[in-house]
Amino acid sequence: MHEADNSYVRFLQEELVQTRLQRQRLEEELETRTRAGAALRAAWQNVRDRLLNRMRQFYHAYFSAARKQVRQRQLPGVADYKPYAIKLREPTVARRQRVLHVIASFAVGGSQQLIVDIIEGTSDQFEQEVVLYNDYEWKYYTGVPIKEMAYTSGLADVTAVLEAFRPDIVHIHYWGNRINGYEHWRWYHWFFEASFRYGVPVIENCNNPIVPYLHEKIARYAYVSQYAQDYFGVPSPNNRVVYPGSNFGLFTRPVDEQPPVDCIGMVYRLDRDKLNAESIDVFIKVVQRRPQTRALIVGKGFYDELYRQKVAEAGVTDKIEFAGVVPYMELPSYYRRLSVFVAPVHKESFGQVTPFAMNMRIPVAAYHVGALPEILVNEDVLAPAGDSDALADTIIRLLDNPARMRELGAFNQARAQRLFALEAMVEAYREMYTELLKQPKLPA
Repeated sequence: MHEADNSYVRFLQEELVQTRLQRQRLEEELETRTRAGAALRAAWQNVRDRLLNRMRQFYHAYFSAARKQVRQRQLPGVADYKPYAIKLREPTVARRQRVLHVIASFAVGGSQQLIVDIIEGTSDQFEQEVVLYNDYEWKYYTGVPIKEMAYTSGLADVTAVLEAFRPDIVHIHYWGNRINGYEHWRWYHWFFEASFRYGVPVIENCNNPIVPYLHEKIARYAYVSQYAQDYFGVPSPNNRVVYPGSNFGLFTRPVDEQPPVDCIGMVYRLDRDKLNAESIDVFIKVVQRRPQTRALIVGKGFYDELYRQKVAEAGVTDKIEFAGVVPYMELPSYYRRLSVFVAPVHKESFGQVTPFAMNMRIPVAAYHVGALPEILVNEDVLAPAGDSDALADTIIRLLDNPARMRELGAFNQARAQRLFALEAMVEAYREMYTELLKQPKLPA
C-alpha cells in the first residue's frame, strides 16, 4: 500500500474517533437537557396545579356570599328553614367499624336520602362520615361529620382524609358523568384510587342512569334497580340490586283517609338530571283541558324560572302552584294534597319520590322511561317518553275514573310495602357491610 493510502486511512480513523466522541458528547448533552426538561415540566405542572387550586379557592371564597344570598332568595321562609337532623342510634358494639360515604353533593335528592337512611338504620353498628365535592352554604342535613373536598390537589389530599378517619369500608355513591363532567369524574377517580391503595373494601352505588366507574378492585356494585344494572352495568359476580328504601312510617296516611280529587303534582329537583324544559308542559295541558284541576310543583332548580314563565304565558298561573324547597319532614303534607303523582322525567334509574306516593295510595302517571315500568308495572299509567299529550290523556283518564284510582292506590301501596320498604334496604346494606368485613383485608 502506498504511503499516501496509509495516511488517508489514518485520517479516516481519526475522523471516526472524533465523530464517535462528538456523538457521545451530543448524547450526554441531550440526556442532560431531557432531564432538565422533565424537571422543568414537573415544576411547571406543580406550579400550575397549585395556581389552579388557589384560583378555585379564591373563586369559592369570593362568590360564596353571593351564592348564599341567591339560595336564600330561592328558599321560601328561609329564616324558618331547618336542615334535617340525622337521627343516630345508640351503639350496640364496643367498637363500631367505620364507613366513609363519598358523594358529589349532599343537597336534597334520592341518592342523598339513601345515605341518610343507611346512616340512621345502621348507626348502632357502624360509625359513618360523609365527604362531598360541593358543600353548599345552605345545610340540608346535620348530625354526622360532613367534609367538603372540592379543591383537592390529587391523591395525597384524599389519602390524608382516609388516614384521618381510618374507614373499614369506603362507600362511593358515583355521580361522575353529570353536568360538571370531567371535574366530577376526576374527583371520584381520586377517591377510588386512594381507597384501593388504602386497602379497604370499596362499594360503588350506581344510583344514576350512567355507566359506573369500572375497576376489578370494586368489591360490590350496588344498583338501585334491575334497569340500572341491565342497561348501564356490566356482568359481574359483584353486582347487587338493592332498591332504595322509603320511610313508610312518615310517608303514609290513615286507612280511612282517601286522596283528594283534582290535584296533580310532582316532587323533584327542577334540574337537568331528570327533568327537561318540556316537563312542565303536561301540567299546563291537563289544567287547560280540565279547568277544575289544580297542579302542585314541589322543588327548586335550574328550570324553576322557565317553568314559571311557561305557566304565565299559558295563562294558568292561578291553577299551578310552585311550592319551592320543602323540608323532608314536611313533604308528606304536600303528598296528601295530590290525586295523581306525575313523573314527567327523561331519565330515571329509580326515583324514590314514586314509592313515597305509592305508599300514600296515590296513583302514579309517568313516561315509559328507565326504571318506572319496573316500579309501577301497570302499562295503562305509562305514556311514551316525551309525549306530553299522551301523558296528559293518561292523567285525565285517571281523574275521570275514581274507581280505577282507588284500585291503583291500593295496588301501589301493597307493592311499595313489599319491595321498597326502608327496613329491607337497611338490612341489605347491613348484610353487605358485614359480609365484606369478614373477608381477608386487601393489601394496601
